Amino acid sequence: MNQKRLDTLFEAWSESRLTPSEAAELSELLRSNHEALAYFRTEASFHGQLHTTLDELNLEQASAQPSILVERNQKLRITAVLLAIGLTLVSLSWLMAAQAEHLEIKPLGIHDGNFQILKGHLPEGFPTETFKWGGDPSEIASASGHATALRFLEAAGEPNIPNSPHQSCDVFQIIDLSSVRDQLLASSEAYVELQANLLDNRSVKGEPIRFIVKVYTFEGAPESIAKHWPPQEDQILASGAKFYVSSGAKPQAWQRITSRCVLPPTAGFLVVHLGAGSAGQPGQASPKLGEQFATDIRLILHTRQNKGEVASR
Repeated sequence: MNQKRLDTLFEAWSESRLTPSEAAELSELLRSNHEALAYFRTEASFHGQLHTTLDELNLEQASAQPSILVERNQKLRITAVLLAIGLTLVSLSWLMAAQAEHLEIKPLGIHDGNFQILKGHLPEGFPTETFKWGGDPSEIASASGHATALRFLEAAGEPNIPNSPHQSCDVFQIIDLSSVRDQLLASSEAYVELQANLLDNRSVKGEPIRFIVKVYTFEGAPESIAKHWPPQEDQILASGAKFYVSSGAKPQAWQRITSRCVLPPTAGFLVVHLGAGSAGQPGQASPKLGEQFATDIRLILHTRQNKGEVASR
């Protein structure tokens, strides 16, 4: 591996000035060289994490890298903070100029986002196929103006973790990114938005229930995740989540929730996660469910093209 050449290509990618030929060279290098892929994954992840601190694209991941630096050397604390501040200012500039610099927005495939195809109960357990809903006990029902919606029925523990608490009712779908892989590699910035309508339809105020709208990003083939859920932290490239807590009664209206997650250029697939359950401490059992719903689930891909690619058109 030519480290100097890889550094040059990464720098061009991070500064949005890859030419079409350089983008093709980088794509081939990442596909054919595992060391280059690992290096690029680390650098791109860190670059993306700092870029997205300002607009909450990935707060959990954004704080992980600086903490590692702090543990290694106290002197690096100041360096890491200054670097984060500097790149946050760069992030502000990017956010203000994103639309002007050819930010492309398009729907990303999600199957049956309005739950019009599925009937009755959802398949139980984490899905073993892409573009299929599956998870804890839940069903398709009508709710408050929607003929079809996902109804969270019962919290369950993790099947691969013995005696895990019944903290939430979780439903998942695996999204294969192979159809947009070249687009991700040719983009200087990319992230995905996960949107969902949520409803707590209890007419009487009760225990707080927390809804979750979360998306995870992974490398590799989607078939690898089904038998190993929940994943280890080092398996996750990036993640983004939004929470909505409700005690029922008013307003009894659908709430539109949006979470965002960075898509590093090496991303292979996503996992969409919808859930409802305990709003208390980790491990606390969920209140009774059955009047909590979700529908109109959408994934939206945002990419910013490299300037060289735009210029070549």
